[in-house]
Amino acid sequence: MKKRYKLALATASIALGFGVIQAKPAQAATFSGPINIYAAASLTETLVQVEDLYKKSNPNVTFMNNFGGSIGLANQIIMGTNLMGTNPKPVDIFFSVSQAPLDSLQLANQLIQGTRQDILNNTLAIITPINSTLRISSVQDLLLLNKVAIGNPASVPAGVFAQQLFANSGISGKLNLVLGTDVRNVLSLVSNNTVDAGIVYTTDAKTLPGKVKIAYTPPINTYSPIVYGSAVLRQTQNPNAAKDFNSFLRSSQALSVFQVSGFTPIPEPMTTGGSIAVGIVGLMMKRKVATKAKAKAAVD
Repeated sequence: MKKRYKLALATASIALGFGVIQAKPAQAATFSGPINIYAAASLTETLVQVEDLYKKSNPNVTFMNNFGGSIGLANQIIMGTNLMGTNPKPVDIFFSVSQAPLDSLQLANQLIQGTRQDILNNTLAIITPINSTLRISSVQDLLLLNKVAIGNPASVPAGVFAQQLFANSGISGKLNLVLGTDVRNVLSLVSNNTVDAGIVYTTDAKTLPGKVKIAYTPPINTYSPIVYGSAVLRQTQNPNAAKDFNSFLRSSQALSVFQVSGFTPIPEPMTTGGSIAVGIVGLMMKRKVATKAKAKAAVD
C-alpha cells in the first residue's frame, strides 16, 4: 500500500510539473522590432517599468505607448483612426481597464484568438487636495462639496465605475460633476485644487503623495470588479514579439512590478496538468483515510 501511495505521489508530481511547464514555456529566443501599445492611463508608470524589465532580455525591442481612457482608445482602434493619415501606426497590444473595451474589440474581430488575458485588479479611491480640511466618511458626503471630478463615462471606465458607485449610494444626478479626459486628468484637477474631490483608482492616488490624499475608500461591493486585461490585435505588424510581451505581462517579474505600485495580480487559472495532479493527490489521500478507518474499525 505504501509503495502504491508513493508511486501515486510521484505521478502527481510529474503531472504538476508538466502543468507548470505547459503554463510557463521557457523563452528560446529574443525578439526585436517595435511594439505599439494602447493602454489605460492608470498604467502609465508601471507599464514603462515592465517594458524596461523586458528589454533586459530583448534589447532590440522598442515600445511606443499611447495612454488614455480605455473606452476611447478601443473606439479609435475599431474606427481605424490609428491607421489613417500619412503615418499609420498599427496597434500591437491593447492593455485595458474594464472588460467592456476588450469585449467591444473582440466583437469587432480585432483580437488574435487565445491572446486575451486578465492580469490585474484595482479599487476606487475618493481623493482630495493634500491641504484640504474636508472630512469624507461616506460616499454621501460628496453631496456637501461644490465640485467633484470623475472620468468622462463615455470614454473612461473609471467614470463608469464612479457612476455605479453613485447609483449604489443613492446620489446619482445630485452632484456637480467635472468630467476628465482620463483618470490622470482627474488626478490633475484635484492636485491643482480645481475641484474639491475626485474619484480615481487607488494606484493613481499613490502617484502624487505630496499633492493629493485618499480621503475615503468606498466599499468594493458598490461598483463592479475593476479588471485589467490585455490582448494582441490582428493589425499587429510584429506578432511574435507582441505575443511574447503579452505573455510577459503575466510573468512573476512583471506582476511584482505591478504589485509594488498597488495593483493586485489575478491568479492564473490552473493548468490541465495541475488539475490532474490535485485530483490524483486528493483521491489517494481519501483512500489512505478510508484504509485507516477500516483498520481501526477492525481493531475495535
